[in-house]
Amino acid sequence: MPELEGSVLGELARWDPGDVPVSSLYLNVDGRHYPREEDVRQRARKSLHRLREQAVWLPKAHGRSVVCDAGRMIGFLEDEFERGSTRGLALFACHERRLWQEVRTARPLPDRATVGRQPYLLPLEALVETQRALGAVIVDKEKARIFLSRRDVIEERTEVVDDVPGRHEQGGRAQARFQRHVDDHVGRHLRRVADVLLDMLRRGDFDHLILAGPEQAVTELERLLHDWVARRIVGRTSLPITATPAEVLERMLELEERLESEKETRMLERLRAGAASGRGAVLGVPATLRALNDARVDTLVVPFGSGAPGVRCPECGMLDAERRRCPRCGVPTVPVIDLVDAAVATALRQRATVETVSHALADDGTIGALLRF
Repeated sequence: MPELEGSVLGELARWDPGDVPVSSLYLNVDGRHYPREEDVRQRARKSLHRLREQAVWLPKAHGRSVVCDAGRMIGFLEDEFERGSTRGLALFACHERRLWQEVRTARPLPDRATVGRQPYLLPLEALVETQRALGAVIVDKEKARIFLSRRDVIEERTEVVDDVPGRHEQGGRAQARFQRHVDDHVGRHLRRVADVLLDMLRRGDFDHLILAGPEQAVTELERLLHDWVARRIVGRTSLPITATPAEVLERMLELEERLESEKETRMLERLRAGAASGRGAVLGVPATLRALNDARVDTLVVPFGSGAPGVRCPECGMLDAERRRCPRCGVPTVPVIDLVDAAVATALRQRATVETVSHALADDGTIGALLRF
């Protein structure tokens, strides 16, 4: 039962089922949102009902394969699946070609069930794209622990410990001299930590950095960091020097999710402002498809879970919600199970960027785009 890795995505992306459809199911199984596992199974049943509805569009033999896929998926969830620390689950199946793949993630995934010519990988690809190489340092006046995380896997890379003198009970000048001595030791310790972080950044060990520890130690360390390292700081948090790797990873993921949410908010503001002014952006299925058909899309913006049937021209590839005949080629259009998936594929062929977001874009449409011209 593999976790999310590039190799797993590559194998699924290269999977060729011929003309037999592949069923894909995504579930948010986060125990913090859905403490009862029965809640997860109920939502899965609803999603798999939609999967069976999509099978109606298919030839009879292919439809039977999808129904078998749905049966295996719900059987797995009811009889085999143990949630543990898993927060997101993706299942891929093709009964006729004997495909079965499960992928677990340490982050929630949006609920989605779809049928297509290939496994639906957009949510997993988006998750991989947003997973930075994160570093975290927990520091106090005597010790520092440095952690690295990539693809939700954490490792404690190094520990920096320095012998800093303890308290001195004398007063007066002796106390002042001793305090300067202690401060000098603390300063050397923190400079050493700063040097280690700079070396790690130069090696490419992390892209972004989180600082944790007592406020005074964190503030002093930040003052000593090389500018290259300081510019990689994305958050500050409170963690004890004795924190477990699991506790550090949870805090790192929380901060990273917040950063992604802020990035998404900025992009949506730009998209909505551009669409409202008619400059550089469009919202809604009709306007977005027109821009895509004219190869004007720079960034296609797709909410998680969006999808609807549509049509495609078999000659030029034009996409539309319902036209029966292509206005360019004059030939009858053919149905596509999921218009959003088809739009994503077209955008990628045009070398446009695809951004997935967690919020609806507008009341009158499910997708939008930032334009090249």
